[in-house]
Amino acid sequence: MINPNLDTDNLTQSFNLDKRVRIDSFLQADVAERIHAACIRSVPYSTQYVIDGQYQSKTPEQISKLSLQEKQLINQQIASAASKGIGFLYDGYLKSRIQKSVDPTTGNDLSFLHSVFDYLGSKEVLDTIKEVTENQDITRAEPQYTRYTQGHFLTRHLDVVPGRGRRIAFVLGLSKKWHPDWGGLLQFYAKDGTPRDAWIPQFNVLSIFEVSHIHAVTYVTPYAAEPRLSLTGWFIADG
Repeated sequence: MINPNLDTDNLTQSFNLDKRVRIDSFLQADVAERIHAACIRSVPYSTQYVIDGQYQSKTPEQISKLSLQEKQLINQQIASAASKGIGFLYDGYLKSRIQKSVDPTTGNDLSFLHSVFDYLGSKEVLDTIKEVTENQDITRAEPQYTRYTQGHFLTRHLDVVPGRGRRIAFVLGLSKKWHPDWGGLLQFYAKDGTPRDAWIPQFNVLSIFEVSHIHAVTYVTPYAAEPRLSLTGWFIADG
C-alpha cells in the first residue's frame, strides 16, 4: 500500500532538519482514492470536543436529541474555552472506539475502515516511519479519521502526554483541492506562541513531526466549500 518509490534517505535528511517532514504520495494512488471515498461515504463520525477539561464525543443521533438550549450551551462552553486557547471541535472516528464491523445506524460495512487502522500499525508502515525519523522504539500507531467542517478548529497545543508513549504525530491528508483561505491549516508555533509556518491540507500527503512541536489546526471558515478530511494520530512507543 505504501508508494514503493519513496526516497527514504532524502526524507530522513529532511526530517532531521527540524524533526518534521511531509511525504508526498505516501500511499499508492488507488488506495488513497479508496480511503478518500470511504471518508465521504462510510466513516461513522462523532463530534469531538472538550468542556471543562473533559473530552466529549456525541454521535449525530445523540446531537439530534439535544434541545436547542442544550446545543447553544455546549457551543457557548466550547467557544469560551477556545477564546482562552483551550480545546477543539471536529468530527472523528477513533480506533479505540471500534466495536462492530457494520455501522448499526447506516448498515455500512466498516471492515475496510478498520483494515486501514490496522495497516497504519503494520510492520511496513512502522518500519518506514522508524527509518525516516530514526526513532527505533516505535511499536504501534494510534489513528483516527477526522473531518473538519465549517467552524471546526484545534487550538494551539503540544501532543506530549505523560505515560502515553507518543513519539511522532501524523496527518495523512485526504482532501482534494483545499484552498488555504478556507482555514484548516496545520499551523506550527515557536515556544513563545509566535506563528512559524503552516502546512496546507494536500491529498495523499503524510505530514509527520515530533510531538514536541507546538501546533494547531486553524479555524475552518464558514465559506469552506468542502470538509477537511484526514487520518490523524500518533506513532507510539510502548514501555
